[in-house]
Amino acid sequence: MLKDLIQKENNTVRVLLFGRIATNIADSLFYMAILWYFKVTFRSPLILSLVFIADSTIDILAFLFGPLIDRVNTKKLLNYVSLLQIILSIIAVFLFAQKQAVITIVLLLIVYVLSTIGSTLIYPTEEKILPAIINKEKLAKVNGIFQMSYQTLDLFLDALATALITYLSLKSTVIISALVFAIALIFYARLYIPQEFLTAKSEYFTGNYLKDLIKGGQTLAHEEKILFLILPFAVTNLFYGISSVGMPYFASHYLNKSAISYGGLELFSSIGGLLGSLVVAHFTAKEGKLARLVTICLFLAGISVMLEVLIANYLPFLILFFVLSSAFWISIMNINFEVLIQRSFSPHILGRIETINSSIINCMIPIGSFLGGLIVQHFGAGITILLQGLAEVLTAVFYLIYLR
Repeated sequence: MLKDLIQKENNTVRVLLFGRIATNIADSLFYMAILWYFKVTFRSPLILSLVFIADSTIDILAFLFGPLIDRVNTKKLLNYVSLLQIILSIIAVFLFAQKQAVITIVLLLIVYVLSTIGSTLIYPTEEKILPAIINKEKLAKVNGIFQMSYQTLDLFLDALATALITYLSLKSTVIISALVFAIALIFYARLYIPQEFLTAKSEYFTGNYLKDLIKGGQTLAHEEKILFLILPFAVTNLFYGISSVGMPYFASHYLNKSAISYGGLELFSSIGGLLGSLVVAHFTAKEGKLARLVTICLFLAGISVMLEVLIANYLPFLILFFVLSSAFWISIMNINFEVLIQRSFSPHILGRIETINSSIINCMIPIGSFLGGLIVQHFGAGITILLQGLAEVLTAVFYLIYLR
């Protein structure tokens, strides 16, 4: 399928995909190694939480990098950031050998933050490249293939990283991540991107970074239908954050007391996401139907989430099926929503649109996670899952009424 849908369309798409896969692998290995180093070296949940705080903060502030993504030569940006991530991986290896705890914590956090910012630059850059190198009609299929590749990787990457850390060492794992970043750099260096796309168009830039950032927000605001979809997604992500805290407790209560129950839910969720991307890679919706398709998928995902709770006392094994079903519909929704954005805006401003979208949607997850802890403590885990499903269903119903 990869040959049929990509090789015939554009060799550049294949090169971009392999570069992105290499970046994903390297990112995961680097993240797991840093996380595990903080865990086993300092044995402090508070220090370990600094990694998660850094992650969520960068996600929320992603919009600040939008003008940079749109201004800089796209190919050079991918190359320079990948080179920086190689250097940061090498620096991390040397920092692992340092004995001074405070200095090591500070320097490793700086290295991790810079590497994460690099990924925050790379991923939207790759997403804005696609509309410039393929026909709009092919966007759904190609995005489906990209997501299918990522979902397949997700099934194995955590296990791969854990195996490397266990049987080799933290240093070896980070060295391998540097080598994989280098492979990504090789692919990015081979990218062919049309010159027209590499040259910034004056109509999308003011010469001032802050004004360019504001222009991105104004452009998004003019596309009312897109903005109307994004804002309630932030609210549903609040409830996703709430349910993510409750899910491990929910799994251990209804499925199995051990960690294998939560691992099983994660596995079935990954399989559902993979199946969803597989469907999108084969079947595409017409441009005028994308918003409605996104809404219907959100509704079906919400119903699936609610059914996880409603059948838990009677047929607990079906929880796995409905977790898969929810992930399946969310995967189809996310891919088609991405296609809707790519079709609606010029590639010259997509970096700002993508990062603003990411910031709006992600800003509510940390708040939800905090609220989730309180809700689980006082009302139990089941209500957190039910709230997520209810929020998704009500949001979808609201959309369907609006779209009518």
